[in-house]
Amino acid sequence: MFRCNNVTIRLYQGVNTISDQQPPNHLPINPLSIQAASLVRSIDALSTIFWVCFLGFFLSIFFAGLVQLEGNAYTDYIFLGEYQIPKSILPLASLSFAVFTLWLVSNRLNMLSHVIVSTSLDPAMVHDIFNLNPPVLHVFDKNNTSPWSPFAGITVFIFIWAVFFGNAIALIYSGAIQQGATSAEFDPLLLGIYAGAILFVIVFGSLSIVPPLRAILNTLHGTPFKIGLPRHAMALGVTVLTFSINNSEQLFSLTSQDNDLLGPTYANAIDGETLFMSGLEVSLFGIDAVERDQICQNGNGKNYSCGQIATQALQTLVQDTKVICFPIVNVNERRLLALCELAAADKALPNSPTEFIEGYRPDNLSRLMIVNGHAISIGLGVDVFKDEQDQAQRLREGIWQGSFLPPRLWRSESKAESAR
Repeated sequence: MFRCNNVTIRLYQGVNTISDQQPPNHLPINPLSIQAASLVRSIDALSTIFWVCFLGFFLSIFFAGLVQLEGNAYTDYIFLGEYQIPKSILPLASLSFAVFTLWLVSNRLNMLSHVIVSTSLDPAMVHDIFNLNPPVLHVFDKNNTSPWSPFAGITVFIFIWAVFFGNAIALIYSGAIQQGATSAEFDPLLLGIYAGAILFVIVFGSLSIVPPLRAILNTLHGTPFKIGLPRHAMALGVTVLTFSINNSEQLFSLTSQDNDLLGPTYANAIDGETLFMSGLEVSLFGIDAVERDQICQNGNGKNYSCGQIATQALQTLVQDTKVICFPIVNVNERRLLALCELAAADKALPNSPTEFIEGYRPDNLSRLMIVNGHAISIGLGVDVFKDEQDQAQRLREGIWQGSFLPPRLWRSESKAESAR
């Protein structure tokens, strides 16, 4: 409504009238305009949420890449300048973001579906609204109903989330094998919980988004919609590929021996839990030794260099005897996690990984470092080396003679102090 030369033009209830009368205080509102506005706003809101999905897509790539940097691989944190981001929050943050964002998408799709089904708008007008104001991903175009259209909005949407979940799985896996992360102790229960959580989020997203999307496409185009086998295969392939790219160094064996073992060969101790052998850094499975520069307190409360003693103890064990290892997982191209033992000349050596893990292995280096009180058991090692750690505590061997800070906490405090 506007007024020009004392003439008021009024537009309401779909009728245009011209009058020299003053406009009424209250004009009737066309119900159809409310429905049209609701439809437009719902589509705009969906576009905003899609932009949030893109943001999560890029952030997942960013953080997955940061975790793989050598400076972040062996710490509890990701360092961004003067800021420290705990690794332990990344898997939880990823899954929380996924649940919330997928819920938002589902909520808006259900709203759109309700508006379209209940609207009194002419179908041609509905089509015009979607054509003139499409969401950013064009998920309502007719080509989305095809079983496979690589550049259709729904295909792009699935691709984005496949990359996101591939990076989320990579973050969890990297945390499981990199020292200092939340699941670095190889806790199978924790990893199982994460795996179940990822599966739940994927199923939740599918069950909450596909039905309203199917209803909208069927109403707009009269064509049944299915995700289709090609899109499912693409999603699985992209997820696996993203995970593999993030962890390519961990997925390929570093040993070229036919029996998949490393050694026997001579080794040198880098610290109380790491050997250098055959050009590789080998971390001993199931233990966390005191750090090389760590200080502990003896039975009299006096400080002593327990970290240096642990390093010397491991060096003494391997100094004159070859070592043979069974690589479990690659941490990066020059570092692996392995079960290692002394290859004494008077005993039969294991010829396969199966022989390595079966039965009691008295010369296992992880076992020897724990029983002598230079390391604590972690992850699966808690069960494997329980008797040895109980014995070391009972006899007050090594670090158990007094007090000490668990190595993981020592690393965290050292990093925090160095960042100040």
